[in-house]
Amino acid sequence: MCIGCYLSFSLVLYVISEYVPVEQIKEKLGIIQEKYNLNISIPTIMTQKQKRLALLLLLSLAVAVFAYSYLFEILFISTFTLFAWLAYDFINDFTKSTVNPAGKFVFITGCDSGFGLASAKAFKELGFHVIAGCFNDTSSGAKELLQAEVKVISLDVTSTDSVDCCLKVVKETCGGSGLWAVVNNSGINSMGYVEVCSMQEYQHAADVNLWGAIRVTKAVLPLIRKAKGRVVNVTSERGFNPWPQSSSYCITKFGLEAFSAVLRREMVQFGVLVSTVAPGNFSGSSAIINDAANASLRKKLEQGREALSTQDRESYTQAQIDELMEQLATDPLRSCSDPQPVVDAYVDAVVNLTPKTCYMVQGMNRKSMDPVIICARLRQWLPDRVMPTVTRGVMAVFNR
Repeated sequence: MCIGCYLSFSLVLYVISEYVPVEQIKEKLGIIQEKYNLNISIPTIMTQKQKRLALLLLLSLAVAVFAYSYLFEILFISTFTLFAWLAYDFINDFTKSTVNPAGKFVFITGCDSGFGLASAKAFKELGFHVIAGCFNDTSSGAKELLQAEVKVISLDVTSTDSVDCCLKVVKETCGGSGLWAVVNNSGINSMGYVEVCSMQEYQHAADVNLWGAIRVTKAVLPLIRKAKGRVVNVTSERGFNPWPQSSSYCITKFGLEAFSAVLRREMVQFGVLVSTVAPGNFSGSSAIINDAANASLRKKLEQGREALSTQDRESYTQAQIDELMEQLATDPLRSCSDPQPVVDAYVDAVVNLTPKTCYMVQGMNRKSMDPVIICARLRQWLPDRVMPTVTRGVMAVFNR
């Protein structure tokens, strides 16, 4: 401890020597040196690099001394906090109060397949009146919903005219009761290096994933306010943790998280609750990754690469595009093939009287320890500069 105090004292002197005249320091230290028989040299010149190093050493020492002195207390508080959080989450799940679905209407977008199709059926079974927006109202998913007596309407979230026509049907269907919940489920995948992705690809991804959700929300919000209902926006773990080669997708999900956070605060005065659902690795069940979508994405990436100069194409080889597409093709094998965990999150956000602001849903075929969810949670606490290393470690351990 004495050595630590002595080193800390020396480092402090080393740093303040840049700001306080050395003569004054020596004068004050004269008494201390005589009394305690110390020999402390005072540097007169210190570069910025040396100053940063000194501050870093001082901070590291202070943290080390504090951690050593209060190690037991730190471990106790950390463990208690973790178990208290887990207990609260557990108790909240088993003591929650739910709304009565009778007479309530739920509007879901993107119900042709995947989460939208499964959730429309689930809400219907619970007793809600379900309005399912399908991009193709003659698709197999739409026909399946019609057989389940779910109201199906044609909806293209990228078109204002389509949304306006859909709104008329929703108003007529809901009558004077208003709309209890809207679930903005529509979404598409988008991948590729920044320089390879065209502006058209960025725009298309945003038109569906971001502007589409905002367009639908703005259209039905008066009906939601009337019922004091819910807005549920489907984002992604990539709305919290950005991944390389997915900027066109990440910005739409980061944007939708921001939109939801702002809307949540604005809607408090009206009694409207806003939640987001961020699925982990569900590529095998969401229908967002399929052979047709992968073929279209490959074509776009190859066109984007060809649009680069000859010199720039050397930085982004065809082999890199092939590797990315191979990852997309094999990813569903490790992902969760059951949409039920995500559907459960949709349902809880709609029926729970005190829903969560964000549902991060564990994916993978084991439905737990999803590495992308782990990374998304860690990024909220760790510096961004260490996240690439942490991500590689987490993926190496859990992505199997």
